[in-house]
Amino acid sequence: MQMTKKTLKDSLFSSSAFRGLTSIALIVVVLWNMDGVELMSAFSTVSAAGFMIVVLIDLLLRLLSAYRWHVLFVALHKSSPIMEIIRISFVAGFLGQAMPGVIGIEALRIHGLAKACADAPAAFASVVVDRLFGLLSLVLVILAGLMVGPEELQKMVLVPAVVSLLILVVIVFLLMNPKSRRWSLKIMPARLREKIQHWIADVFCCLDRYKSQPGVLSYSLVLSLLFQILRVALFYSVALILGESPSFIFFLTLVPIVMFAALLPISIGGLGVREASLVVLFSHFGVMDGAQAFIVGILVFVSGFISLIPGGWYYVARRKEIRQIAEQA
Repeated sequence: MQMTKKTLKDSLFSSSAFRGLTSIALIVVVLWNMDGVELMSAFSTVSAAGFMIVVLIDLLLRLLSAYRWHVLFVALHKSSPIMEIIRISFVAGFLGQAMPGVIGIEALRIHGLAKACADAPAAFASVVVDRLFGLLSLVLVILAGLMVGPEELQKMVLVPAVVSLLILVVIVFLLMNPKSRRWSLKIMPARLREKIQHWIADVFCCLDRYKSQPGVLSYSLVLSLLFQILRVALFYSVALILGESPSFIFFLTLVPIVMFAALLPISIGGLGVREASLVVLFSHFGVMDGAQAFIVGILVFVSGFISLIPGGWYYVARRKEIRQIAEQA
C-alpha cells in the first residue's frame, strides 16, 4: 500500500525529529564534562587543506561503494549505467540523513535503480547482497582488529562480534535455502502472497544466479573489505590533521566498532552515537583524549555531509521526480 504525500511527510518529520533530538541529546551529554578551552584549542589545529583531503577520501569511499553496487548489479543486468548508480547512491545518502534507518536508504536505492533499468528483482537482489557484504566485511574487520587489539577489548567485543557473524550466516542460509523460501511464502497473508509471489520468485532467481558467479562475489567482498579499511584511514587522517600520530592498529581495532554502533537508526547520520563511542573507546584505551576524539567524530560527520552535496544538488535539480520515487518506495 503506497503512502500518501501527507503520510510520507509526517513519517519523515517524526523520524527526523526523533533522530535529531537523539543526536542533540548525545552531543550535549558528551560535551557536558569537556573543557571548552581544550576543545577550541584542538579545533584550532585543523587546517583547511588537511580537511579537504579528508573530504576527498570521503568522496572516494562513496564512489567505491557505488562501484561495488554496480559490480553486483551488472552480474544480473548486463546494461548497468554506472553514472545512474552513482547518482542514486548520492541522492539516497543525502535523503537518508532524514529517513528511518538504513531501510529508507535501501528503499530509495532499489526503487531508483528499478525505475532506471526496469528490473526491480535485480535491483532488489543486488541491494540485499550489497548490504550483506557491507555488514559482513565490517564484522570481519572487527574480528581481525580484535586479534591485534588489547585483551580487554577482546573480552568486551568478541562475543557480540561472533554472534553478529553467525546471524549474518543464518540470514544468508535462509535467503538461499529452498525450504526456508517456501516457508516464508507460506506464512505471508494470502492476499499479499498472491500479489508478490511472482516478483519474489524473480528475486530468488536473481539471488540464485550469484551462485554461479563466485568471482563476482569474491571481488565484491574484496571491495567491501577495502571500503572498511579506507574508512578507518578516513578517521586516521582526521587524527593526523589534529596533530596526533596514534597507532593505526588502534584505529583499525576501534573504528569498525564505532561504525557498527553508528548503524543504530536513532540519530542523524550517526551523529552523537559516533562521537560518544569515539570518546568512550579512544579515551579508555589511551588512543587520544576525549576532546580530540570528539572532534574526530564531528569532522567525519561534516566531511560526510559535504561529500553528499552532489546528491543534494541533484535532488534539488530533479526534486519532483525523486519525490515521486520516495513516495512509491
